[in-house]
Amino acid sequence: MHALDLEWGTMHLSLSNGDGPTLVFLNSLGTDLRMWDAVCALLPTDWATLRMDKRGHGLSDTAPDSYSIPDLAKDVLAAMDNVGINRAVVVGCSIGGLIAQHIALMAPERVLALVLSNTTPKLGSAEDWLARIETINEGGMRAVAEGILPRWFGPEFLMKPEVNLWRTLLSRTDQAGYVATCNAIAGTDITEQLSEIAAPALVFAGQHDLATPPNVIAALAAALPDADLISFETTGHLPAIEAPDALVDALIKFVKRITP
Repeated sequence: MHALDLEWGTMHLSLSNGDGPTLVFLNSLGTDLRMWDAVCALLPTDWATLRMDKRGHGLSDTAPDSYSIPDLAKDVLAAMDNVGINRAVVVGCSIGGLIAQHIALMAPERVLALVLSNTTPKLGSAEDWLARIETINEGGMRAVAEGILPRWFGPEFLMKPEVNLWRTLLSRTDQAGYVATCNAIAGTDITEQLSEIAAPALVFAGQHDLATPPNVIAALAAALPDADLISFETTGHLPAIEAPDALVDALIKFVKRITP
C-alpha cells in the first residue's frame, strides 16, 4: 500500500515490482483497485503492476473541486512518476479505458500498449449521466446500485453470491466523488482523435454488456490504427471480475507479442 499526495488530496496506490513487463491498471466507475485482484493473481510472478484508486474512490481522497478526464489521466502519470515507471502497458476498464485513451493521446511515449476493456471514446450521453446524477442527489448511491448491477454483470455472474459484495462496494462509494466523476465522463468525447493513437491495442467486449454494448466496442477497435478485438460470450461490463482466467490468457499472449 502506497500513498501519493497530489494537489487535490492523497491517492491510494498498490505496487508490485518485477523484472518483466510493467502493467498499469485503471478501474471502472464505482469500483476500486480490488477489481483487478483476480487478474493480478494470475499474471506471471515477474511482471510488475501498478494499481490505484482514482479520485473519490476506494481509499483515495475526494477532490474538493470538479475535474476532467484529462485531469484523471494526469493523476495516473503522476503515480507512474512516483514509483519510477517510465513506460507501461496501460490496462483500463470502462472509465479506466477512457483515461487510458487520454494518456495515449497526451503522453504517447509513456504507453507501450493499451488494453481497453469495455470502454469507448464517449461513454454514454451527457443526458443519461445528468439523469443518474439527479437520481443520486435525491436518493444516494443505493438508489442506483441495484440498477447498475445488470449493466455490470452477465446472467451467470448475477446468480453468484459474490455479486452482493460488488453491490455493497458500489453503494458505499463516496457520493460526491462518484458524481464528480460522472460529470467528467459526461463532458468527454475523443472519437475524432482515435486515429492519433498509434500504440497497439487489445480491446475486450462482453456479449452481455449493457453499458458498452459489443457493437460499440467493435467500433472502437475498428477506429484504432492497430487493435485486436476479443469478445467474451458470458460476461457483461467487468470481465476482470467475471472471467479473469480468460482475460489474463488473452492479456499474456498480447503482452508477450508486443514486448521486445
